Amino acid sequence: MVEYDDRPIQHDPEFKGPLKNRSCTDIPCLLIFVAFIVCWIAIGLFALSSGDIETLLAPKDSEGRKCGVDSEMSNKSYLLFFDLTKCDITHKKCYTPQVCLEKCPTENWVFKDTDPLEDIRQKIICKPGVDVTNKDRTHIQALIYVSACAPMYLKSKSVVNRCVPTDFSADFISDAILGKLKQAEEIIGYLTYAQGVFDKVVSSYKSALGIVCGGALMCIIYMFLLKWLALPCVLIAIFGVCGLFGYLGYLSYQSYSETDSSAWLIVTIILGSVAGIIALLTVCLWQRIYLACQLIKEASKAVMSALSSLFFPILPWLTHIAIIVYFFYIGFLLISIGDQEFVIEQSPNVVTDNCVCPSWLNYNINSSCDPALFNSECRENAEMCVSRACHLRGVDNPPYMKWMYLIHIFGGLWLYFFISALGEMTLAATFATWYWTMNKSDVPFFTVTVSLWRTIRYHLGTVAFGSLLITICRFFRIVLEYIHRQSTAQGGGQLLGTCGTAIYRCTQCIMVLLEKFLKFMNRNAYIVCAVYGKGLCASAGDALSLLMRNILRVVILNKIVDWLLFAGKILVTCTMIAISWWYYKEEEGDNEFWWVPTILVGLGSYLVASVFFSVHATAVDTIFLCFLEDCERHDGSAEKPYYMSRKIAKLLNLQ
Repeated sequence: MVEYDDRPIQHDPEFKGPLKNRSCTDIPCLLIFVAFIVCWIAIGLFALSSGDIETLLAPKDSEGRKCGVDSEMSNKSYLLFFDLTKCDITHKKCYTPQVCLEKCPTENWVFKDTDPLEDIRQKIICKPGVDVTNKDRTHIQALIYVSACAPMYLKSKSVVNRCVPTDFSADFISDAILGKLKQAEEIIGYLTYAQGVFDKVVSSYKSALGIVCGGALMCIIYMFLLKWLALPCVLIAIFGVCGLFGYLGYLSYQSYSETDSSAWLIVTIILGSVAGIIALLTVCLWQRIYLACQLIKEASKAVMSALSSLFFPILPWLTHIAIIVYFFYIGFLLISIGDQEFVIEQSPNVVTDNCVCPSWLNYNINSSCDPALFNSECRENAEMCVSRACHLRGVDNPPYMKWMYLIHIFGGLWLYFFISALGEMTLAATFATWYWTMNKSDVPFFTVTVSLWRTIRYHLGTVAFGSLLITICRFFRIVLEYIHRQSTAQGGGQLLGTCGTAIYRCTQCIMVLLEKFLKFMNRNAYIVCAVYGKGLCASAGDALSLLMRNILRVVILNKIVDWLLFAGKILVTCTMIAISWWYYKEEEGDNEFWWVPTILVGLGSYLVASVFFSVHATAVDTIFLCFLEDCERHDGSAEKPYYMSRKIAKLLNLQ
């Protein structure tokens, strides 16, 4: 348990704020972090040397050969399923022969005794090694009966190099087969729709990116204006958000009038209600909003004094993207590691099994086999075996791979949160330096660079410690979610019943709240660490003590500031959404995918606004905590003057 002195801090005329008497903090945790990341990187190198991502992406035929990858299939990149009705989509298994082709079928075909024999030989699709050149109708029908050849196929299109039927109107399809294929038809419809969305993204991403850049420019202008016109800007943001919600509600109501869809009506009601609630809260909390605007104004001055801090989050953001790309790439490689398991299976409808294998192979039904040996050594009537086949059953992952998965997930989360914490502490040190400099013009020009170096030099252990706590909480949530999904998929949900589900939901809720609390405490601990150079536990204790002594200011003032900054973020996002909504709907007319670039613009604008406004939020939190410390250390006299501005001191009745 952390012990700290919760007595009021004594006035210290020699108090200099940050930068003084600093030493390395939480070194053991830093050593653990470095050792763990080394192990994480070692796992990545192992995955790069042993994994093959094409194993996951490339389709495989029934004998495990990768279409378009393996040497004997290098010119056959597309996979055809003989009988889609035998595919179990729920368990992602197809109990039907699968062969690689040079291209997907371009016409419908079914075996008929009345068709010319030469046409049948040219059009029929069989397993590799099955030759029908010299076969008569009876032999071909026998091959179809044992699933060595396909009885029919439909005109198909390639979806991730899998031949998926697109024409279900063929006359030869019976009602029974058509019913079984109905689910495949629905999936194809979804895939076609997804393809349309993807094509729209490709065709409109440049214009969407231009609108998002306009949102970034709007954020920068808004930040500059906050330095001089905080109250007008905040009011514009509040009423702008209300107006934009009202305008979006009007647009959704127009859509409701055109389509008579209840979904649009619900959206209209929600947007109108949110606008009304925002306006009502603004009126009720006017005095607090005015005071919060002054705090925002101070934060804006701090940001503008170190302008590079406005763009500093781009560096952690790019690092996050690199971590995410590396995490998923190595994750896919790890999943691909394993030995393919082949077994002897008897072909369906076989009456007489005439397949003969050498006794030394000991190839019996359901025994393990080697496809190359089976095809070269086993014969049926001096030809390739069709009564039996050596088929791929699955990939057998080594037992140690489960531990590698867990380490990889934990390491990815820890490094991701570590970078976030490093950025937070760097910005906290930057704004703390600005606050505790009496003459603000004396703030160093390279404050961000100096703060980053100071954090790396002294406080990486604290950063690792704080990010570890968040990682443990998030990792536990992921594991809990995985166990719940696995138990549900295997029918365990019915065994758990309502009580088990309620326990799971409560546990998840508790973990979410705990994670939010840890993030709140970490942010304030980073600020105290940036000011005084203490470890995480001591800094968290001092921050908690300081906040608890000023609980009313924390709950009311700081939360209102958070809301006002969030309103600015929403203003930028909604403005860009409204512009893109108008632009793309007018440009595309009746195109059903006009909403795709609109959503892209909305997500991109919110992400960009979050990057810029996160700087302001950190500045507000840092200055607010420093302000509370300033109130306790100083009394505004000539001997112990406040570091805060006179206007804020007067508003708080401190002068």
